[in-house]
Amino acid sequence: MAGVIQVGQHFSLEGHASRIMRAIGTSEWFVENLSNGRIWETTTDELLAKWQAGELQFPGGAGNAIPSAAEQTAFKAAAVDAFMQSYPAPIIERAKAKLAFVKRLKDLPMTACTITPLIQEIWSNKALWKGQCLFAKVPHFTTVAKWVCAYRNAGDDIRALADRHHNKGNGNARYSNEVSDLADDIINTLYLTLERRSIADCLETLRGRVAKLNQARLPSEQLARPRYKYLKRKIKALPAYDVCVARYGKRIADIRFRAAGNGVFAETPLARAAIDHCRLDLIVVDDETGLPLGRPWLTLVLDEYSRYALGYYIGFEDPSSVSIARALRNAIMPKADLLKRHPKIISSWDAWGTVHTLVADNGVEFHGTAVEMAMDAFGMVVQFCPRRKPWYKGKIERFFGTLNTGLLAGIPGRTFLNVLEKADYEPLKHAVVGLATLREVVLTWVVDVYHQAPHRALGRPPGEAWAEAISRTDRWLPSSSAVFDSAFSRRDVRVLSHKGIEFDGLLYNSDDMRLLREQHGMTLKVEIRVMDEDLGYLFVVAPDGRTVIKVPALDQAYAQGMTRWQHKVCRRYQRRMLDDEQRDISLTGAKERIRQLIRDDAKRGKRTTRKKQSRFTEEADGTVQLAAFASPPATSAPDPAAVAQQTGVDIHAESAPYSHTPPEQDTVPMLASRRVSTPLEVCA
Repeated sequence: MAGVIQVGQHFSLEGHASRIMRAIGTSEWFVENLSNGRIWETTTDELLAKWQAGELQFPGGAGNAIPSAAEQTAFKAAAVDAFMQSYPAPIIERAKAKLAFVKRLKDLPMTACTITPLIQEIWSNKALWKGQCLFAKVPHFTTVAKWVCAYRNAGDDIRALADRHHNKGNGNARYSNEVSDLADDIINTLYLTLERRSIADCLETLRGRVAKLNQARLPSEQLARPRYKYLKRKIKALPAYDVCVARYGKRIADIRFRAAGNGVFAETPLARAAIDHCRLDLIVVDDETGLPLGRPWLTLVLDEYSRYALGYYIGFEDPSSVSIARALRNAIMPKADLLKRHPKIISSWDAWGTVHTLVADNGVEFHGTAVEMAMDAFGMVVQFCPRRKPWYKGKIERFFGTLNTGLLAGIPGRTFLNVLEKADYEPLKHAVVGLATLREVVLTWVVDVYHQAPHRALGRPPGEAWAEAISRTDRWLPSSSAVFDSAFSRRDVRVLSHKGIEFDGLLYNSDDMRLLREQHGMTLKVEIRVMDEDLGYLFVVAPDGRTVIKVPALDQAYAQGMTRWQHKVCRRYQRRMLDDEQRDISLTGAKERIRQLIRDDAKRGKRTTRKKQSRFTEEADGTVQLAAFASPPATSAPDPAAVAQQTGVDIHAESAPYSHTPPEQDTVPMLASRRVSTPLEVCA
């Protein structure tokens, strides 16, 4: 706006905000420096000289051009709009009420005899206030005069009439610098520690130090006794993130103060999927005895584009390459056979094909050689998330939360997060669901409920999002199911002889191995691939490096469906029997004896190791059969207590490799004849 040399005019003099306070004569003025309050005397000529030299500037922009009436109106309207958007409604209404007084009185002489009656008249005007005035009492003359002065000095800006509650109160410090320094020391040494001492505890220590200092002071020099609000206010003034780091650690602070973003966006189905493990919040019982077995694991593969469940594995196998292989096999393979075994499933589950990028955490099971080989074989890229930061896989973590709180919350035997939530509920006493039933329940929920219910983030059901986009997406499968199985295997080198191939005390042989020896020699070293989840067969890579042959174990009655972990248990039991009783027993007999021990232990009601027992009795396809096995051999198993005392058998301990070789079989299973070597050809 324009600059005028008169009382009340604001301007900038040498970079300092100033104003003309009072006129001494016709051309002499008192000027106040608003930044430091200094007042000095000057003349009109001096002000004009400073303005001409550029040292004095009036507000209003370059050239100090006088704005037109329309521009002034626009400036005021903009100020009013900014005021309406920046202040709370109660402050706005009160400022408007003040403006009603100011507009009627700003052009009148500011004298008490003139203004006071008019203030009373304005306050009593019910039509002006629409029945209710915001002022309970008539404003005093001096109060209204201050409103008029503030409004005029601000260039008729309504924001000058807004209440400034933040400026109220005593601005002087109530406590001396010594008390403040003591408080800061207490906060740094006691409060900002991982022991997380309370404010009340810190206040007690602070008061003790202040009292000790006051003992050596005169009564007139006593330090003020600090109050709880004083210490709390100083703590609240500290950065919240720094306080959380000091009291809870940086990792927790990063979690609490993290900023959520969109994350990586998957443009098509199967472009990006997450895999993770979760222990279900449910106690599962044995289908035969009804005794609690423990909480099973769920390994899930979830499509991040559509939130569609691609596949999963439920069982007592701890997170390992075995559970990963079972979950990925379920995710990549078609689900037609699975749905046929469960005719009550209404909806379809059209999830099959390899994934481009698989997002996993930094668990050791994902860094295994077998998993890395499988990912390379199928062209899948594994992306590892940072350690202990589950929000990088927020979609699959949300799925686990929905499953545990939605589906499992109403099933008897549900566990709780903590003792307070559990109260008097005993999951072990109320558990009634078997593993087979749980698998069918989860399958039904995933296919008929989760896939069909609207997803909050998608705005539609995951099944609908998947069906709409998958038709435009190319899906790939391995060249054969055997190639897929061999991909999730560990590599090793063994000697092929007339006995076959020995691995972990088991012999593998077939007619294809005889033909291989006829071509390449009586004995030769071959590359084998063994699956930890099923020792019933292994794969042999021919010397040409392109042909893969599936070779069964000779002792199929024992090895079929046997995991490597179960096999180690049987070998350990066999070795103990050989060492202690100097007698030979077959691996099949050891397997049956261990199963009998587990059955007897389960009947006695022990609960501490039933989850590992279920892991031993779990088949390669994931089924648990604790009582469905054939009876032990004619020579019945000894009493479990006697076996434990005599042999020291512990089916949960690790053991050194065992080199015992079972006797040769009289016959060799006949498989396919000679195959023509072609790239990625599989002989099954």
